Parts: sequence; C-alpha cells; structure tokens
Amino acid sequence: MSQLKKVFISGSKSISTLNETFLRFLSNAIQENFQILIGDCYGVDSAVQKFLASINYPNVTVYCSGEKPRNYFLKTGTIHSCADFSKGLFGREYQYAKDIEMCKDCDYGIALWDSKSLGTAENIKRLQALGKEIKVCYNFL
Repeated sequence: MSQLKKVFISGSKSISTLNETFLRFLSNAIQENFQILIGDCYGVDSAVQKFLASINYPNVTVYCSGEKPRNYFLKTGTIHSCADFSKGLFGREYQYAKDIEMCKDCDYGIALWDSKSLGTAENIKRLQALGKEIKVCYNFL
C-alpha cells in the first residue's frame, strides 16, 4: 500500500471564511484522499478544521507547537506535537516550529493569504525553498 500524499494548508489569521478558489484546491486534495496537514491557530486553520469536521474527513493531522493544540475541531484526526522542536523558543519563532515541520513533512502546499500575514508569507517562502509546489489563493479584505 502506498503512502498518502500530504498537503500542508496554510493561511492568514485574519481570514475565517474559505473562498471558492481555495475550496476548489482543498476539494481536489480531498477527492485524491490526501493527508491534510493543518495548524492549530484561529483564522484559516480553524476554518479548515471545521470544514473537514463537517464532512467527516478522516485524513487530517493537526500540528501544534505545544503539547496539545490551541484549537481542535475534528471528530477524528491525529495530533502532531512539535513541543520538542519548539522547546526554548518564544513568540513567533515558537509558532513557526510547527510550520517548519509541516513544510518538511508535506508533498505540496495550499495557502489562503490576505497578502499581509507574515506567517503565511514565510510558509510560502519555506515551501518554495524546499522545491515544493505551493498554490496561493488570495483573499483581500
């Protein structure tokens, strides 16, 4: 049995509604039965978790920088703690720990970006630096 392809979903904290373009990319990943890697923040992370919970999508891993997620809305899924990797880090660097791990672990990424979020911009750059495909959907507020 082959291993599931993994897609890292990244997005701005300011966005709580998933736009049509983003949902089309996410739906394609779901139809292909990809493993979805998502963070534990509010905004896009929480909106995607809620969407995946509403359709009972089972192939989801929620990454967190601490021992347990700040936000977790899934009925099924896996939690991946990056607490060892983030030990001794603070602020933005602490939260980036989980993002760095998702960039390494994924096959490609999808971002829903407000064109301002520094975290999403960093994830886009990280994926590009690793030579991984990233589809960026813009959501201007």
